Amino acid sequence: MLTPDQIAVIEADLARSRARTRLLDLDGMPVIVKQLEAQLKHWGYPVLDALASLLRQPMLRAVPAPGGRAAQQIEVARLRTLAAAGVPVPEVLHATPQWLALSWVGELTLDQLLRRHPDIGQRYWESGLEAILALHRLGQTASQCFARNMLWHEGKISFIDFEDDPTQTMPLSSAQARDWMLYLHSTAYIVKMDPQRIADIMLRHLRKDDDEVRRQVISAAKTFGWLRILPDQRKPWGRDVVAVQAAARVMHLLVAQVRRMRVDL
Repeated sequence: MLTPDQIAVIEADLARSRARTRLLDLDGMPVIVKQLEAQLKHWGYPVLDALASLLRQPMLRAVPAPGGRAAQQIEVARLRTLAAAGVPVPEVLHATPQWLALSWVGELTLDQLLRRHPDIGQRYWESGLEAILALHRLGQTASQCFARNMLWHEGKISFIDFEDDPTQTMPLSSAQARDWMLYLHSTAYIVKMDPQRIADIMLRHLRKDDDEVRRQVISAAKTFGWLRILPDQRKPWGRDVVAVQAAARVMHLLVAQVRRMRVDL
């Protein structure tokens, strides 16, 4: 918890800066301060929900990200729930209607590490898989399980960014399957590994997760594997297309591996 003097320091800093997220030093203690984000519009949510129903993929259901005070309340509640379950997440140090103070849990994201250290990328990438598996074994799920929302510090991965709650719109098993797919989507185009190797390692970790979670991941992989035909060159197509193509290529190999092994997932 913060002292009145530390809270005053934060208030003074926020009065000088419009940055939404700030890293402050409070008496030698690094603290992350997040100001409220503007409320968000949800025009695309009905489309996502319709697509999820059409494709029979509940993990595609829209996860409301309300922004504003509602998002902060969700994040505080989720962080406290996750911490109580034993998940490595920032500690809520103080919350006001305008800002939130969190403990510092690291500087570098897995996304950054994969880009900066391609020679040992597999080590970091597998650490992410292990962190997701540990999260699920505690009966929990992330919010947006991208590599950029996983912080590495002294060999430990912590999860950040909980301004929405997937379990409000889908079963826990679907939210956990979504974790695997979002992580794959955010890393397959970055990590310097053979796609077959990525598929093999991911399948090994999936087999340790809940049966229903595995089933939904493989079902999604069957549905979206065809997207591997998309261009694999960033120019002129852009990062998003390349990311989807790389993930879909791994999905296709994942399904093929399951069929070869005759494993009922």
